Parts: sequence; structure tokens; C-alpha cells
Amino acid sequence: MVKIASFTQTYGEKRILELLLLKYDTIGNTFRNKCDKIIFSFHNCPTDFIIKGKTILENLYSSDKLIILEYNNISYLETIKKTLENIKNMNIDFILQIQDDQHGINSKENIEQINNIDIVFNFINKQQPYFLHIFENEGNPKYNNIKPLQIFKNEIDNSICDIEFYNYNTKDFAKNNIYSWNDGTYFANIDFLIKIFNIRNLPDNVWDLEHALKYIFDNNSLNRLGTNKLFFKASNLHGRNINNTISIYENLHRFFGELDVWEDIKNIIKNNV
Repeated sequence: MVKIASFTQTYGEKRILELLLLKYDTIGNTFRNKCDKIIFSFHNCPTDFIIKGKTILENLYSSDKLIILEYNNISYLETIKKTLENIKNMNIDFILQIQDDQHGINSKENIEQINNIDIVFNFINKQQPYFLHIFENEGNPKYNNIKPLQIFKNEIDNSICDIEFYNYNTKDFAKNNIYSWNDGTYFANIDFLIKIFNIRNLPDNVWDLEHALKYIFDNNSLNRLGTNKLFFKASNLHGRNINNTISIYENLHRFFGELDVWEDIKNIIKNNV
């Protein structure tokens, strides 16, 4: 069995709502709790924010799995490289990266088919892909209009679990105006990531780094896998890509609106914006 660590990094002092929402993220937490380690990192965060964040995390996750890292006065790229080194030293084989503003799609369908998440982990163990992207519908050929190089049918009764996996050439994403590399939710082999993030002369900041890696993946034939199931999207509550096109309640309803506790979540939102 391969060993997997989830990794989420937050930064600054404004993103406490993203951490509070973790309590209600059944899909996201099912993914995290199936990992061998659950790692959260605070980058350039003030002490009071870290204290609040740690309290939230320690009340949610097992102390046997939870690891909290803190970084100050270093670049985003350096935090990633240091984190990868730490994870490699834990004998972890794969990382599940989930950005702090990426939440599971907690629809009734996803929760009723929660065993699909077991199938994802079984697929990782069996196929050990270097790079499996599970963000939005980017890996679904019905939406990305990309012809897969290979299709992996679910080996369990498809009438119950109709999940499939697809192998793509990263160059084909660029042809269809989709980022071949982005910071969306993904599983990746630890050695693959160490190699990627140690390419010479990469930009230090998260935005330029994403574009630099996109350029590399656009122009090289690398394998990127995906699935036909929608597990995660991003709310973009804060930061450069903040979503101002809809209200914060409409935004988060996309992730949590079908849960019985939606009214409680609305109160959490009201008290933390």
C-alpha cells in the first residue's frame, strides 16, 4: 500500500472562514481522513490567527495524523520545497494537495456515492499515477473535449459506482484552453513533485509559479490523469482571484447547500465576513 499525505496551506490573516468550513466538508474530510497524514501549513500568518487555526484543526483531525507547519519570511516556492522535503522524510509516496479555498462538492449524490472515494484511493494504490487531477470537471472527457490516451474502467459493479479514470497528454489541455498545470486539487507522486518544484529559475510567488509550470506542461508530453466525478471546486473567497460575480452565500451554496446544516453554515459565514 502506498502512503499518502494530504496537504493544505493557508496564508495571511483573513482566511479563517476557509478553516471553519472544514467542519462541514464531508467530501473533503473523507479524502483527508483516508490519508496517512493530514498536513496543514501556515505561511506568513500572525500568531493569533495560527492559534485559532490550530484549535479548529485539532478539533477536527486525529492527533496521530495531523501535522501543522509554520513558515515565515520565506517565499511560497520555498514553503513548497521545504514541505516536500519533510513529507519525503516521512516515507510518504503521494501527496493529495487541496488548497485552503477548495472545498468538496457535498451534494446528495456525492455523499450517497461516498464509496467512490475508496475507489479513487484503490486506483492510486493499484496504478500509482504520477499526477491525478480531481479538480472541477477538467478530467472528464464530456466537458474537456479531450480524447484520453487510455481509459480505466471501474472494476466494481458500474451500475453502482460508475466512476472512470482517464489518462491524457498534458499538451492536449493547452489545445483546449485548459490549464495543463494548475493548483487545483490533485494527487501526485512525491518524487515527481520534488523534481517539478526544483526546476531552475522558477518564480517564487504562487501566481507566476503556476503560469511557469503551466508553460512547462503545455509544451511537454506528460501524463495527467483525471476522472468523470466532480469532487472539488474553489470558492476563491479571498486573494487575487476573488469571486465577486455572486454573493458569498450563493458561492458557498454550491459546496454546502444540500447539507442539512446549511442554515448553520450561513450563520458561520455571517459571523466571519
